[in-house]
Amino acid sequence: MESLDDFGQYVSLHFAKQDIVGREKAFGCLTLTVLRAALVRTVSFLRDDAACRFTQLTDITAVHYPNRAEEFVLLYRLTSPMLNRRICLKMQTARDVAVASLGGVFPNAVWYEREIREMFGVSFENHPDLRRLLIDESVGGFPLRKDFPKAGKNKLSYDEKTESFVVSEKQPEPQKNLIALNLAGESE
Repeated sequence: MESLDDFGQYVSLHFAKQDIVGREKAFGCLTLTVLRAALVRTVSFLRDDAACRFTQLTDITAVHYPNRAEEFVLLYRLTSPMLNRRICLKMQTARDVAVASLGGVFPNAVWYEREIREMFGVSFENHPDLRRLLIDESVGGFPLRKDFPKAGKNKLSYDEKTESFVVSEKQPEPQKNLIALNLAGESE
């Protein structure tokens, strides 16, 4: 299986047509679009099959499309060092639908899934620990969603006396009248 097309066809033949709904190639990497229900089976097959040998989970990331019914796209990148190949699995999910955790297939998936949960709000089934990694539990919202305010909703500061984080509501700053300032010859 020298070409990416042959390899993509080989993988697709091991699954039902509805499990792998799309195949594309770009920059020397094959991308398979899989259904949420077939994710763990597909990743396990790619890891265990002798012709695939994708033994490293390189990355998991997400993209938020707020205007879609299934507003999150999750991207799973796998590497086969023995065969010098890369593959990307793409999967869509809705805001309130949990995705199966890959922690049982690749232990390092647990960390990536925690990060995606914290930044995007995507939930994972059978995940051992979905505590936040980077942001304090008291801070609400998911900062990498496109509907999250640019400046954030709250002000987070550290109180040295109590040795804890303090969350307070931001006070809106008065807007400058930039047109009047520019007409007066003043700079910003």
